[in-house]
Amino acid sequence: MQAHRLVSPHIGEMELERFELADELPPGSILAKAGVTMISAGTEVANYLGRTTERPPERTEPYYPGYSFAGEVVAVGEGVERFAPGDRITGPLPHASYSVEGRPERLERITHIPDSVDDRAAAFSQLSCIALNGVRKADIKLGERAAVVGAGLVGLLAARLAQLEGGHPVVSFDLVAERRAKALEFGMAAAIDPSSPTAEAEAEAIAPDGFDVVIEATGAASAFVPALELAARGARVILLGSTRGTVEGFSPYTDAHKKGLSIIGAHVWTAPTHATVMDKWTEPANRRVLLSLMAEGLFDVTKLVSHDVAPSEAGAAFAGLAAHPDQYLGVEIDWNRV
Repeated sequence: MQAHRLVSPHIGEMELERFELADELPPGSILAKAGVTMISAGTEVANYLGRTTERPPERTEPYYPGYSFAGEVVAVGEGVERFAPGDRITGPLPHASYSVEGRPERLERITHIPDSVDDRAAAFSQLSCIALNGVRKADIKLGERAAVVGAGLVGLLAARLAQLEGGHPVVSFDLVAERRAKALEFGMAAAIDPSSPTAEAEAEAIAPDGFDVVIEATGAASAFVPALELAARGARVILLGSTRGTVEGFSPYTDAHKKGLSIIGAHVWTAPTHATVMDKWTEPANRRVLLSLMAEGLFDVTKLVSHDVAPSEAGAAFAGLAAHPDQYLGVEIDWNRV
């Protein structure tokens, strides 16, 4: 059986290629047909550009991106009981029209999609899991003031989830006017340009002694110290963006120690693999909550889609995200147009 998938044969290149699927499905595996997949503007674009440990510049092997999938099970192998043909599913599957998955640790992360949630929304579930893990690390109490630095896709998802967690008010900070406008449209109490001469006064009017929770979602090393400056004494600062590079001008005593800040790394892999009585919020558990919120209309993510592209246009989308990230937000690939 022939299928299509995205591949980056060399750094800075992305192509759509044909490949062959085996005629026989291995035991314990599923065959899934993609409806929609979402491009990760952080990890996937960084890999595309050769800026990560997963794909350093010296690596010559092709890179196959994708981990935000929504689609349908079309066949199951011997021994599979949790899935059946016709099931709609979402989880960490690649950018491909069809894919086979049989690794138990991956199958555990795949979740059924409620009937009332379409593929365009469900494809957000993986990036939303990343955002929700950061918000859970913040342990927001009802009425705590929260600042989210960065109104890109993960930042906006985190900001909305911080509201649902009890943050009040939740304020977005971003240099890009279009993103600030989107933050207001998405329900944030305010959206502040940190480069504005009035930014400090605007923030102080909302949180005179600083924010109780600050979520850094830009992934830019230059945003780290300004994020700490927004924090109140004793605040929690969550590093949600995958910041790469070193931080210049950081004084541990002045910027963190003296204020009694808790600085918490919130990479998605810090979520528990297995539920415990102390922490039940595994990735699949978070995904089920997110899909339920989508089904109930409390988490309307589809308004964050900025580009809906065919698979043949995905290479241009990656190039655009790399060169002009401020012009993109949620970029989805519609595999019904392959």
